[in-house]
Amino acid sequence: MSSQNTQTFPLGRIVVDAYMSLYHHFGYAVRICWAWVLIMTSARIAADLLKNHVLVDAAGAPMLGFDLTFFIGWFLFVPVASIAVAWHRLLLFGARERSAIYLRLDRLVWSYFGLAVALYVISLLPVFFVRGMGELIPLIWGLPEASGLDGAAPPGTLLSPTPTSIVPGMQVVAFLVFLALSARLSVILPGKALALQGMSIRRAWMVTRGHTWSLMMGFISCVVPFLLLTALLRRSGFDFSLEDGALLHIVDWLAIESMGAMLGLIELAYLTLCFRFFFPQSNERLSNDRSDGAEV
Repeated sequence: MSSQNTQTFPLGRIVVDAYMSLYHHFGYAVRICWAWVLIMTSARIAADLLKNHVLVDAAGAPMLGFDLTFFIGWFLFVPVASIAVAWHRLLLFGARERSAIYLRLDRLVWSYFGLAVALYVISLLPVFFVRGMGELIPLIWGLPEASGLDGAAPPGTLLSPTPTSIVPGMQVVAFLVFLALSARLSVILPGKALALQGMSIRRAWMVTRGHTWSLMMGFISCVVPFLLLTALLRRSGFDFSLEDGALLHIVDWLAIESMGAMLGLIELAYLTLCFRFFFPQSNERLSNDRSDGAEV
């Protein structure tokens, strides 16, 4: 393991291979995604209908005590986990799902889902901490507005740190830590798709030591296509709510979910290739399973 950490991480080659994986297996990518995309789109539409037209009082205020959209977002981790299992297994040892409608939801998918959620929550801990500090610091320090100067800070505080200058800086640091944790810990997810033992958070942290910035850069570069296409769609006016018409709203969500599922495979491929680099000992298991992977 220590010798592995001394190797040069082939960032450029891994990122290129991750992009090319979608090109080489585009037909299979469509096959494992399309049914789940329809389900995810339906869930989004149903949540919007419930939130805006059903679960509201006479004044139009929401009746739920929680954000339904946020809840649905967590539920949609399950389809993503199912797609991820199929994609990891294809890239690792050529296992292909044979059914035309791929809706795998077995113990392996749930295990992958649980690990993915755990890693996501752990990575978000710095963000939660900063959010809590953002509420606490002004109470302890005292906001400039409390001085009664109509929002202007007292002259003596202009050259000293204030809550309004510290908290944004903390948020930037927390986001960078979130990216670093996500990039380093997520490398064990492909191993979970193979039901390999010993895929622990501690092990992921140990084998990725010294590669934090490289992993972060690769992680970000694989998300860029989805972010760019989404931004271009929104800037072009492709942003339809229920008020614009049910059909347009469905098309809107269908486009976003389709792009998210398909382009998200680039990120999953990147994790798969990182797994092969940081866990070369898994190659023996992959060789043993290769014959079994021909049929799933």
